[in-house]
Amino acid sequence: MLLKLWCDARVDLGGRWYIIGVLNAREVREGRGAGEEGTHVAASGELEADQPSVLQLRVRILEMSSVFAELSDGAIRVLARRMQAVTLAPGDTLRLGGTGGDVVMFLASGVAEQSITDASGKLLLTRRPAPGDLLILPAPRTGDRYVTSIRGLSKSILLTLDRDGLLAGIGQESVDRVAIALDKLWGQQVAAAAATAAQTASRTSAPIVAFFSAKGGSGVSTLAVNAAAALSNRLPRQVLLIDFSAPFGHAALFADLVATGSIAGASKAAPADFEKNLRGAIVYHKTGLGVLPGTLRPEQQDLMTADLTGRALDVATTWHRLVVADLGTSLGEAALVVIERAERLVVVVPPEIAAMTDARRSRDIMNVPDNRLELVLNQRVPGAPLDRNAVESILGHKMSLTINFDDSRPEDATLAGNLVLQRDPSSQVSRGANELARLIVGKLKLDG
Repeated sequence: MLLKLWCDARVDLGGRWYIIGVLNAREVREGRGAGEEGTHVAASGELEADQPSVLQLRVRILEMSSVFAELSDGAIRVLARRMQAVTLAPGDTLRLGGTGGDVVMFLASGVAEQSITDASGKLLLTRRPAPGDLLILPAPRTGDRYVTSIRGLSKSILLTLDRDGLLAGIGQESVDRVAIALDKLWGQQVAAAAATAAQTASRTSAPIVAFFSAKGGSGVSTLAVNAAAALSNRLPRQVLLIDFSAPFGHAALFADLVATGSIAGASKAAPADFEKNLRGAIVYHKTGLGVLPGTLRPEQQDLMTADLTGRALDVATTWHRLVVADLGTSLGEAALVVIERAERLVVVVPPEIAAMTDARRSRDIMNVPDNRLELVLNQRVPGAPLDRNAVESILGHKMSLTINFDDSRPEDATLAGNLVLQRDPSSQVSRGANELARLIVGKLKLDG
C-alpha cells in the first residue's frame, strides 16, 4: 500500500519555507480498484495524548531529541499533546515529495526504513531509525530535488508536529531555532552520504591521534577540533574526530553541528546493529570532517567501558584514514584504551606551574614512549610567567609546537557558528592547527 501525504500549510521560519502542515494521509489500496479510499490514518492526537502513558512517551521522545531538548518542560508538554500519530502497517509506504519534506516527524515505535532519492530516482541513502529517533528530512531549500519514502517493516507509529502545534507550543522565536537545526541536520545527512561513498572506496585501518591535557581550560578541545578540520582539508571525508571528553564534550558545539547519537547510545543496540548505529551517530561538518560524540549526557559516562571503546575504535579505524580522539582531561577507562592504541599522543600544555606538575604526573601514568609524544605549548593568556625554554626544562621534553596568545578569536568563532580555522585563517590557533596537521600527516606518512 502507498500512503499519500498532503501538506498545504506554510510558515516562514527565519527566511526558509518549512511546510509543516496538518497531515491528511489517506490509505490507497492498490489492486482493489482505482481510487478506492480506505480509512484515515492520521489522527489529531489531542485526546489520546492526555493519557499519562502516551503523554510521557511523547515528552520523553522530545526530550531526547537534540532539536527540542533545550525547550522548557512546559513547552515540551504542550508540543507532546499536539503531536499527531500516523500508523504504518507492514509493507505500507509513506512518501513525501518536495512539498512534504518538511514535516517534523519521529518514529515512536515499530521498525521502519527511510530512503531518500533524488529527482532522477537515484538512491542517496537508507536508514532504519530506532524508536524515538527524529527522521531527518530534506530541507525546504532543496525544492523538489528529493523524495523521501518511509516503509513500515513492522507495525509502526510515526509522530508528527504540525504548524499550529509548533507555533502554539514554543512561539515564533523558538520555531526559528528549530528550523535552523533541521536545516543543519539535513546538511549533515547529505555530507554523511558523500562521506560513506568516499570511505567505501578506500577502506583501510586508520592510525589514531589522541589529544590530551592534564589541566582544564588549556584549549585542548579547541585545538583538537581545528586540527582535525585542517587534516580533513588534506584528507576530505576521511578524518573522524571522536569526542571522549568527560563528562561534557564540546566538539560538536565548536563545529556548529547538531549531535544526533553517540557511542554510548549505539551500545544499547543489538550487537549485530552496533556498527550501523555507530556510523549513524557520526555527524559531518561542511569541511568533510566527521564528529562522533562518546556520550550525549553525563549519566552515559558509565557506559564507556574499555570493551565498548575498543569496539568503537575497531569500527572507526576501518572506515577512515585517520581517527582523531579528543580526550579532554580524562584518564578514565576509555581514555587509557585510546592512548594505548594511539600512534601519536598530542599533549597540550599551558605555561603554568600547576599544569607542569599535572603533565609530569600524567606522563608517568600513561607511559607513552617519547617517539609517540607531541607536546604543544598553548599560550592561553598574555604575558605568561613561563616561556618555552622553561617549560621544556621542567618537562624534560622538547615542544613540537607553540601557539601564541590568540585573544578571544576561538570563542568569537564559536559564537559566530564557525571554526576559528574558517573564520580567521590567520589567527594563532588556525596557524597552529595547520602546522600540527602538517606535522601529523608527515610523521604518519598520510600524504602518499
